[in-house]
Amino acid sequence: MPGYQFTHAGAYSRRGAHKKNSSVRKVSMDGILNEMIRAPGACSHVSVPEPPNVVFGIHPVAAFSLATERAGQAVDKIGRKLSVTALVILVGVATWPVHTSEVRADPQAMEHYLYWREITIQWLKRQWGEQLKTVVEHLDEDRPHLHYVVVPDLDPDGRLRIESVHAGYRAANKCDADGGSPRDQTAAYKAEMRCFQNDYYEHVGVRCGLTRLGPRLQRLSREEWKQRQRQTEAIALAHRGLEEQTGELKAHAKAYVSEKTMEANAAAQLKIDAVISRADQHANKIKQKAKSFIIAQDERIRELKQQVSASQAAFLALQEELDTYRRLLKENSLLPDLESSS
Repeated sequence: MPGYQFTHAGAYSRRGAHKKNSSVRKVSMDGILNEMIRAPGACSHVSVPEPPNVVFGIHPVAAFSLATERAGQAVDKIGRKLSVTALVILVGVATWPVHTSEVRADPQAMEHYLYWREITIQWLKRQWGEQLKTVVEHLDEDRPHLHYVVVPDLDPDGRLRIESVHAGYRAANKCDADGGSPRDQTAAYKAEMRCFQNDYYEHVGVRCGLTRLGPRLQRLSREEWKQRQRQTEAIALAHRGLEEQTGELKAHAKAYVSEKTMEANAAAQLKIDAVISRADQHANKIKQKAKSFIIAQDERIRELKQQVSASQAAFLALQEELDTYRRLLKENSLLPDLESSS
């Protein structure tokens, strides 16, 4: 039996702020990154550290560098350089409750884990879109888990608002803007994070056979807890069956649409071919008429040329005859009289 869900999202700064009434600082984003990438000395709780497996997005070092770069460019609400203790990145974790050794040893357990990993990543994408920069898998601890990194955008006014990616801070800030007391802000923060957990349960936990809360929080006896887990697993199986049926229906629908599209395309092609054929026939008729017209005009031009040639020949003969008469008149000294009388 899998167990109950666990996911958590926290916000971190470049330098951890002091804890309340203490000289000890909170964990900084560098500390989180070092643990995530299994830097030497940063994960003493892991007996045999393994390199992180990036299952989505960019390497965590690149994601944290992006957050640091944006924080260096950002300003606070009065235009000053952003404090190093300002929250600039969201890092979360989601844990699969089955022991890693069991997941590695049992193919069915591995299949269930990979299904949880897939739909968890899908849920993270729906939550943050392009602001989700990386998801890292760790299989070197007692239970498999995913770390995810979300980097807020740098707004046009130079502000880097953690509330744009963290629902709890968004609710608390809104409460503060509405005049709520610090206690009210804390209550608003917690209420929004419960909604965050509920959303994860509705889209991931219930589909994987996880309960929303553990037995202690629900104050259940061992037998009641086992009964609750059996009910949750039955719901998960029903979800999986529904997903498989939905997948089959989608496949059938896709095949049907593809078949009808092919038929429609074939019918459309026939119509197109018919139109093209009629157009070709019409064009051939026009071409034939044009050819006949050109031939007739060529013939007419030849006739006119012949007529012109005959006229030119007659003109030349007449000109030659006239020249002969002129010569005779001139030889008989009659030409000047003719020219003067004219």
